[in-house]
Amino acid sequence: MNKINPEEAAGLLRKYDNFLIATHENPDGDALGSSFAMLEYLLLAGKKAELLLPEAIPEKYRDFSPGACRNYASGLDWANYDFIIYLDTPIQKRAALSELDFANIPLPGLNIDHHPDNMNYAKWNLVMPEAAAAAEIIFMIFKAGAGAKITPNIAGLLLLGIIMDTGCFRFDNTSPKIMRRAAELLELGADYHHIISEMFFSVPLTQIEFQAELVSHHLKRACGGRLAWFYVPPELIKKYNVNMRNTEGLIETLRAVQDTEIVVIMQKHELGFKVSMRSKNPEFSVGSIARKLNGGGHEMAAGGLIRAATLAEAEGILIEHAEGVLNAL
Repeated sequence: MNKINPEEAAGLLRKYDNFLIATHENPDGDALGSSFAMLEYLLLAGKKAELLLPEAIPEKYRDFSPGACRNYASGLDWANYDFIIYLDTPIQKRAALSELDFANIPLPGLNIDHHPDNMNYAKWNLVMPEAAAAAEIIFMIFKAGAGAKITPNIAGLLLLGIIMDTGCFRFDNTSPKIMRRAAELLELGADYHHIISEMFFSVPLTQIEFQAELVSHHLKRACGGRLAWFYVPPELIKKYNVNMRNTEGLIETLRAVQDTEIVVIMQKHELGFKVSMRSKNPEFSVGSIARKLNGGGHEMAAGGLIRAATLAEAEGILIEHAEGVLNAL
């Protein structure tokens, strides 16, 4: 398990010819932008490449897809590939579909990620927790000379990943360095207007109505208002015919509530309740909560699973963990 730098990663992209690209389950904007950019770059470099996604591309990202994607792992012929790239995936078993038997993948692999809890599971690992997004690391690899030109479209896909993982440069991972890299991508021709329009100004009316009812009837608070959460009832999703994969920014509604420190979205899961968490203050780590709840992620953005039979029990567990973090100082 070698730890490598962007220049060495660029050398691997030049060395191999037939690539399989995989990213994590429920891929977000960084995972998708990074994957699309890597796919298009490799194809432009004259390589063969295919992207394995765990599900259909969310509607808001479909216009950015370069094609050559598959949504199932069964029937993969490993003879078609000589290298696998894992993007934005801290734990190997979270990559693509559970149908993959990771212990028996007969390919050398490269793990590119910025999660601090990455397990360094591949033969080569380029893990940079200080990076704002996986897309930033990939930009560094491409700049190191991985075999092709960074076209305006590739620059746009990388900028998409950076914008979504920095909350359009609102989150605490925004730095002078990432702003300069974003400026470089704009200079390379990234279509900023298109990204912003599709990500933030093209929301279906039914989704806004769904969000309004969620805020009106399902917002809960505890810990003196410092913890706030939504439980998203399945019947509400059905009522508005909402695909939760298209509500990536929903948690930001909670984060905007004054005086909150930790915000959470809860959803029913076959094993309990899934939680997606955000912190507004670096002093209050939701990553530490996630690691106790069968999950992981960043210190200020993480997710996990509460194994509980009822919503009331799950909410009690959530409050207990949040209190532990909020009262630790």
